[in-house]
Amino acid sequence: MSRIAARARRIAGGAAFLALVAALAGAPACASGAPEPAPAPHGTQADARRAEVRFPSGRLFVAEIADTPERQTEGYMFRREVGESDAMIFVFPESGVHPFWMKNTLVPLDMIWMDEDFGVLSIEASAPPCKADPCPGYGPLRKARYVLEVRGGTAGKERLKTGDRLRISFPQPAR
Repeated sequence: MSRIAARARRIAGGAAFLALVAALAGAPACASGAPEPAPAPHGTQADARRAEVRFPSGRLFVAEIADTPERQTEGYMFRREVGESDAMIFVFPESGVHPFWMKNTLVPLDMIWMDEDFGVLSIEASAPPCKADPCPGYGPLRKARYVLEVRGGTAGKERLKTGDRLRISFPQPAR
């Protein structure tokens, strides 16, 4: 019985070896196959993760939506510029104290903390990039549900102040 079991193991081992060789032989074909699809152009499904933000002045911004821990961690890190009408809105599952920092952020940003109704609770104007650890933290000790980041100096140019209310339109989920 042990000879039969040993032979079965050899056959099974040989089959596994052949399967491994076949898989490795096909690997270069898979790796060099079709190129990765190009990102979708502006104005297509790729923009489904954007919201429209209107300041009390009437100025309209297009905001990337950061609603996952990964998107929130990355934020505007490593970007060399933020356009005049660009923004990023951080959406938290519930109101809380949400401090921000400027680690690996290359341009000054205005950070605007808002309540459930998009009322402005606090503004950090032109927070400078952090050049060395430890990076300072920014934010009110009040609970906020949303934080909006825009190019540094924007809140001042638009005369945005605490107590103002922004209008924000999020994309509707696909049906």
